[in-house]
Amino acid sequence: MHWILLWGVSWHFVVGAVIDWEHLGAVPDDHHTGQANTDLLNKALNEMHSGDTLYVSNKTFWLAGGVQAVGLVSATIKIDETLRFFPGREGWPTRDRGCGTNPLQPDTGKTCVQEAFFIANSSGLSLTSSGTGTLDGNGHSWWGYINYLLHGENRPRLLSIVNSTDVLVEHWRFVNSAYWTFTAFDVLRMEIRYCDIDNRVNHASTHGIVNLGAFNTDGFDVAGRNIYIHHCNVWNQDDCFTIQPLDSIYGFNSKCTENILVEHINASGLGLTVGAVRPTAGHNCVRNVTFRKAFMYHTFKGIYIKSQNTPDTHATGEITNLLYEDVVMDAPSQVPIWIGPAQEADSYHACSLFWPQLPFQKCPPPHAGMQWTNITLRNIKISSPSQSPGVIYGNPDRPMSNVVFDKVVVTNPGMSPWGKDFYHCEGVRGTTLHGTSPKPPCFSGNQIAHETFVI
Repeated sequence: MHWILLWGVSWHFVVGAVIDWEHLGAVPDDHHTGQANTDLLNKALNEMHSGDTLYVSNKTFWLAGGVQAVGLVSATIKIDETLRFFPGREGWPTRDRGCGTNPLQPDTGKTCVQEAFFIANSSGLSLTSSGTGTLDGNGHSWWGYINYLLHGENRPRLLSIVNSTDVLVEHWRFVNSAYWTFTAFDVLRMEIRYCDIDNRVNHASTHGIVNLGAFNTDGFDVAGRNIYIHHCNVWNQDDCFTIQPLDSIYGFNSKCTENILVEHINASGLGLTVGAVRPTAGHNCVRNVTFRKAFMYHTFKGIYIKSQNTPDTHATGEITNLLYEDVVMDAPSQVPIWIGPAQEADSYHACSLFWPQLPFQKCPPPHAGMQWTNITLRNIKISSPSQSPGVIYGNPDRPMSNVVFDKVVVTNPGMSPWGKDFYHCEGVRGTTLHGTSPKPPCFSGNQIAHETFVI
């Protein structure tokens, strides 16, 4: 395979002022000052000029949520210790109507909490630290099964970046997010490096029923074009590294999420994810994505490529040119490979979370408007998964095409729920190469696969 590097983050260095937030009056180590600190931080961000650096000193500062930075140009935010957000809903700022600041979850018409830290319409942005800067979302006060039943997903994302270009994020640590941790939507030329995410209820080394109560704590969710993520670590209770789609309706910097490289990573949660891609009138799309050199210790799911359904029979979507390479999974606790309909409880005609273990549970195939082509898994090593190796499930009326398992080896696979078939396999034209074992029962073998990946 030949790689052609067509992009990189463009930096235009402009020397400006260094703004020390503490010298402006921010007070450390006192949660009673959280609202005043938030107001002061928003004022400082609003007054930044091109080339300025906002500096947060090596101390812990409390915040109330609702931090917003819009229209930053060639700006740097440097955090040298911790911004810690208030626990729970009391005192957390809300939006009077809707959660529409992030198009990944459009306006509901209801009152919702604001994001913890929201950045939009910015360019030449650097989020950095001379050590490790930490955003602490105090998620324990938002998590749990009862909280989910009461409030659902009305929880603040820890950091959201929308409609921004030439963004560097490095040496930041994101912990205890109440909801999605890092969300970048409609970005162009972004690099994320040497960053960590840690969302867990306790310190168990598995994703048991207690830890999974930290619902929806996605890791790095990105949608856009020309994105590079490397040398990062995620331990969470939802998708770890997620490539989200874009379409011609919501996309400004790109009409399709494409040209994404994620490498040299550790992940444990619901996996290295593409999607969910829900067909739309604007053709929801993910193209040219590579995950490589990943280690997944006691992850829940592993490789997770998913679509959603829609009642719109004319809607279309696309998942094209994916490569997963050199991925190692140690004792995943659920199905390590899932390619097909999203398994969830909160979308139209979703695959049930309890399918196929419980009777009468349904898992409808992907929408017929979904195009799945050129998906390659290469040099994948999976040891001792608790369940069967995988699901590869397309729509029989529009099968997935050119799905290639090249040296995908599962040792000591679980027998439940697929028994000696090992995979649920339908609606796919697939090929196995170079000792893939066990072989999905609907795949052919020993054929030549053709790939094109441009990053």
